[in-house]
Amino acid sequence: MDAKVDEVLMHSDSPAFPNADRLEITCPGDDAVWSPGEEVDVTWNLRGDVRQPLDVALVRQTADQSGPSFGQLDFFVVASGVDPAKKRVTIEVPDVPPGTDYAISVSSADPLTVYSQALTITAPA
Repeated sequence: MDAKVDEVLMHSDSPAFPNADRLEITCPGDDAVWSPGEEVDVTWNLRGDVRQPLDVALVRQTADQSGPSFGQLDFFVVASGVDPAKKRVTIEVPDVPPGTDYAISVSSADPLTVYSQALTITAPA
């Protein structure tokens, strides 16, 4: 990993869509394909009361995908302290290995954690 990756955290047995009734990630959507170094927008709609600043992370599943949870995840924080009312943040895709098992996580201290649909990270151009 290079210096663009702010932080890597390991979480086990993270549920896939907790608190999705308060925030819905609208981009990335189905079939998103990103490349390292690319600037992309992450967008969301507020569906309830979200007041705490948001952290946005690129997440990758690193464990068995069966069962009721995402399994173990690697978190690459790409933005922090984001005002939820802005409903958008532009991020730079970190230099991570290619794969089809990535997603975006939006979380806060509310507690709130929501995951996007799966997205693909390609090899650098």
